[in-house]
Amino acid sequence: MAGVLSVAQAELIGLIVHSCLFGIYIILFAQNLPLAVHSNFVSKIRNTNKFLFTANFLLFIFIFLHWIIQIHRSQKAFISNAGKPGDPATVYYAFPADPMNLLKETLYLTQTFIADCTMIYRLWIVYNKKHYVVIGPIMIMMLFVVSAIGAVIALARTTPEENIFVSTAGRWAAMLFPSTVATNILTTSLITYRVWRIHSQVHSMVISSGPNLLSILHIMIESATLYTTTAILLLIGYMAKSTWQFIVIDMISPIIGISFTLMSVRVNRSGSANASQNTQVVSHNIRTEDIGLGSLPVTISQEVTKDYEGS
Repeated sequence: MAGVLSVAQAELIGLIVHSCLFGIYIILFAQNLPLAVHSNFVSKIRNTNKFLFTANFLLFIFIFLHWIIQIHRSQKAFISNAGKPGDPATVYYAFPADPMNLLKETLYLTQTFIADCTMIYRLWIVYNKKHYVVIGPIMIMMLFVVSAIGAVIALARTTPEENIFVSTAGRWAAMLFPSTVATNILTTSLITYRVWRIHSQVHSMVISSGPNLLSILHIMIESATLYTTTAILLLIGYMAKSTWQFIVIDMISPIIGISFTLMSVRVNRSGSANASQNTQVVSHNIRTEDIGLGSLPVTISQEVTKDYEGS
């Protein structure tokens, strides 16, 4: 029927959007690396959070591979199958058990797992490594892991004529997408509450030589909202059995990386901007882990006013 978006059209649009977002992600990824040569280079390398750095590097590899597979699949669908009767591109994309599709879905699920792990890790750090805080998110994440494994196995067993939305894989996906959305909403809400409480305790002091706590709060919420909103759109598209969900599922791969790196890049820029101000302060450094901000640099300072007598 005219006007209905085919699977092949959705996949092609998804590849274009994916490529644009991947370009943005590469820029943010490069800015997030502790490799810029400056006077504090050695100190910056030493103070880099090894867990988050490893997660960032793994995300880059998996997102890059995801993009390469998308290009390979489009080449096979639109070029290798050109000239065949009917709509060969749609036929190719509509077969979930294709090995390249299984690899693509596995990479996406792995990226989501890494992103959820980093959010839980940040929550753990923000609450001064109190284990009870992360019990709920970890349980939800385990549901995601089980659903992801079940979905991939079910996809591998589907037939070309099978409707993916009502198949066994579809039932696994109905648990998979809500679980990652719930993990992000829960962890972001708890982190937001913690940072807001910290801000309320130190609001009478002047914060300098680092990003303001409210600025950090806004950055964390905005970065998490970017991914969470996309995941909710994917869930809506899947539950509505709409082909535009194929566009969203291609978008979400680089968005995972963008959300991950955007937080660090913006916090670092905020800190640099504040550090460049000429306000005279007496600084009292507080260990960031003591106030639950992990690697986020925060300095509590008190203004010093100097009175000068006229000559």
